[in-house]
Amino acid sequence: MDPEALAAANTMFDFLSETAGAKSTDDILAPLDRAARHFGFNCFAISGIPLPNERIDSYFMLNGWPAGWFEHYLANNYVHADPVIHLSKMQDNAFVWSEALRDQELGRHARRVMNEATEFHMNNGYSVPLHAAGGFQAIVTFGAEKLDLSSAARGALHIISIYAHNSLRSLMMQKASSMDRSLLRITAREREIIQWCAAGKTAFEIGEILGRSHRTIQNEIMNVHRKLNVVNSAQMIAESFRLGILR
Repeated sequence: MDPEALAAANTMFDFLSETAGAKSTDDILAPLDRAARHFGFNCFAISGIPLPNERIDSYFMLNGWPAGWFEHYLANNYVHADPVIHLSKMQDNAFVWSEALRDQELGRHARRVMNEATEFHMNNGYSVPLHAAGGFQAIVTFGAEKLDLSSAARGALHIISIYAHNSLRSLMMQKASSMDRSLLRITAREREIIQWCAAGKTAFEIGEILGRSHRTIQNEIMNVHRKLNVVNSAQMIAESFRLGILR
């Protein structure tokens, strides 16, 4: 085995070894960051791919993107204009952005996404589409300023990506299972308050609607935060949709 292929294999096995007993996303984040940097990448992300009428916010599983790009991407809802996402929905094979998009005729919005990504040193990248039973689609994607991936590096990254995604999915399923107990404790009144929050109402407005004090509504919202293990109302709403509390 040539030295480059050996280094790629060692990086892959190091990642698999380090994450074998992962108990949290942090146990995957740090090893994945080290593996990504070994192959020349400065950022990465793992996310489910939303349906055409959905946002990507609640689908993100692991975020190693530059903070500014993550916020900009979400604020502009770029997921449905992103040509990398479009390609991931259409094919099973992993791909280098520049190679896969070379012969594509990109629309104005798609070009804008790719051009603005370069402002965050994401000039090129490598993406691994993932398709599961039931129609679930996901992507593991890496970004870099410059990219020169050997076939051995691509193969190693492909396996790393699949393993990282599956590990995260397993952790999420374990969390969802433990959350079932919390769901049983979500009262009808709390569900109603979550629905009003999702409709954009403030605690004061919800209090007016339900004939209760602003402070009481705030306390009930904070109680739901604790039950769902979230830190703000945006997360509460996203988690409520994910867990089926809201539909």
